[in-house]
Amino acid sequence: MKKMLVLSTVLLLIFIACDKTEPIPGFVGKPVHLVPMVKSAEDTLACTYGWSFNDKPEASNMDILSFQPNSRSFNISFVPDVAGDYIVAYTIMGPDSKVKDSKELLCSIIEDTSRTKVKEEEGYALSEEALNAPLPVYGDSKSKTVPGKTAYTPPTAPKAVSPVSRTTQPRGQNIPTIPGKYTIQISSWKSYAGAERAIGLMANLGLDLYIQKATFNETGETWYRVRTGNFDTRTAARAAMNSLKIKLPREQIWIDLVRQDQ
Repeated sequence: MKKMLVLSTVLLLIFIACDKTEPIPGFVGKPVHLVPMVKSAEDTLACTYGWSFNDKPEASNMDILSFQPNSRSFNISFVPDVAGDYIVAYTIMGPDSKVKDSKELLCSIIEDTSRTKVKEEEGYALSEEALNAPLPVYGDSKSKTVPGKTAYTPPTAPKAVSPVSRTTQPRGQNIPTIPGKYTIQISSWKSYAGAERAIGLMANLGLDLYIQKATFNETGETWYRVRTGNFDTRTAARAAMNSLKIKLPREQIWIDLVRQDQ
């Protein structure tokens, strides 16, 4: 009986040790790549996936928008913004919408001391024209500025022209859309350099930012829109937008259909 008890205890300890996930190492500012732990490819047929942060360092700004390509992909990556432990969870949903598997992954992130720390703006390659473009202001404090620069409030897109008849379309409707795909607009600029400058200043947020050129037939004006995300539903886009508004309270952030490049 005593031998059976000892054997059962040993087997239990072995099971716990095998089930324990080893921490995934990483560095601040460098991508951490994650995939679900599955036994075979057949276990993922017709499945959907969901990734989220169950825990993160207090100073971190990571959220579902930080996952690349997005939080519904089979394999994702994120760029940690501060050192510490990140607990990333995934859920695998079967074709019957039932949960097939879920698990937490521990990512232990440290500072990379192997290279010289670079300035925040160097996280994105900027052209000479972009470096001289007006500087937008980001952050919670209205008085926050960058040393040596003059505070500048980002310009907003031109106001929509009031319709004069039932047949008049809202402004920008001439730009072809991709049906069923939604994106989030952060800001709009009269020059590409200004939009490029804005992206450089937001590089530390870990967003998948892009610039979309928009020419309005109504006025002939061209604007360069800074946008992020590609969502299958407006509900998902709205949840991401609400989170983004906390990070960028000064921007007039809104949801639009993904539009074709011009």
